[in-house]
Amino acid sequence: MDPWQLIVLLGAVIAAAAFLMPRRNAGSRPDEASAVQLQTALEQFMETMEADNREIAESIAGMQKRNREENANRDERIAALERRAAELEERVSLTERRLEERIEGLRHGAPAETAPAADAQATEPEGGGEEQQDRDEPTIRSRYAELFALHDQGKSVDAIARQTGMNKGEVMLILQLAKQEEERHG
Repeated sequence: MDPWQLIVLLGAVIAAAAFLMPRRNAGSRPDEASAVQLQTALEQFMETMEADNREIAESIAGMQKRNREENANRDERIAALERRAAELEERVSLTERRLEERIEGLRHGAPAETAPAADAQATEPEGGGEEQQDRDEPTIRSRYAELFALHDQGKSVDAIARQTGMNKGEVMLILQLAKQEEERHG
């Protein structure tokens, strides 16, 4: 055979072999595989994002619920404290009124005792009337003998208040008024 025939025949065999052999499609298969991989990766990414979003939404909802509960508890505590403050203000006001009444009672004496003293004052001259009134009225020490007995024993104001059932301020006031009375009468 001639060399040119041999080359043609060899070319034809190679062409037939290339045609008959299955094609690998090197260009198309990697594109399809990468597209499938890309699609799978995107789907996984989307699922992950949706799961994260659900977790965040649940977390936010939980925090909002806790905040509402804490706010409700705080509001209840504030309301209770406001009611307690109002009650205490009312008690303080009542105690102040009672204390003022007792102070007035101490200054003017008991109403039943002061009426005869006032009649006696009207008939006596001015200078001697004050001395007579001081002698007729019982002293603070005699009115509150139990309180002064406890005080003379060295009890504290708190202890005296507890034992006599008086307020601490009342006890302090009575002790102070007695001291002033003693200084006045010498």
